[in-house]
Amino acid sequence: MGKSADVNKYPDNGLKEEMNGEKNGAKNGYDRNNRPLLNRSNLRDIIIVVCLISAVLYDLDWVRLVLSGLLMIFGCFFHYVTKGVLIRNVVLCQAGTYSVVRHPYYMANYLIDSSFCLLSGNVYLLLIYPFLFYWSYGPTIRKEESTLASLHNSAFLRYSLDVPQIFPDAYSIRSMKEVVSGFSTQRITRNEISRFMRFWATGFFIVFIHTVKKGHLEKIWPLDPVFFHDHYRALLLLLIAFVLFTASLFFQCKKEPSAVKFE
Repeated sequence: MGKSADVNKYPDNGLKEEMNGEKNGAKNGYDRNNRPLLNRSNLRDIIIVVCLISAVLYDLDWVRLVLSGLLMIFGCFFHYVTKGVLIRNVVLCQAGTYSVVRHPYYMANYLIDSSFCLLSGNVYLLLIYPFLFYWSYGPTIRKEESTLASLHNSAFLRYSLDVPQIFPDAYSIRSMKEVVSGFSTQRITRNEISRFMRFWATGFFIVFIHTVKKGHLEKIWPLDPVFFHDHYRALLLLLIAFVLFTASLFFQCKKEPSAVKFE
């Protein structure tokens, strides 16, 4: 199948940036056994644990709740569209979300994790997260861009000069109107849907903790039915979180199918 102008601005074969970090890192001399304690693989897990603890200690107002929901929506949107645009290991993707930033998948992760930080009510966690993000993702981004530069030479140089790295600027934001260019649902796996369900399940569970906290935690155990009768919203939040998490397990597949390739 021939390359389409919708897929690339500068047609070029090679490796795309959202490659498997560990496998390609090993090829570039990256030792998995010597990874720092805080890295891209475990950053979200650590953030979620801290958010759950923070939800007990800090309060959540409706402004942060609304902002968190918006960040989660935008994060999931960019996560979804990016997966549908990415053609792994075949071309240098520069269309769709890749015309807005060079690493839209990582931008989506930033938005989703920031949503959890907002939900926690812990302003200190929200302020420190940008530093944790660059600490964890920085090495991976440098290695990926080094590989892309060696594979695509001048094409990647032009691309890196035209498009910002993680966050859009005043010029690249204009490409938002073409954000779904080159998108295909065939590149969306069941695991992606499963991830979205877990994202939202986590968010609902954090809000559940905030709701329960206001109704006195000591009344929950041993599962006092009077408490849940008086706090039906807490029960509803817990039920939604449970259903989403359980559904995510059914959607998750053991092995993702091979990426769609175009010749």
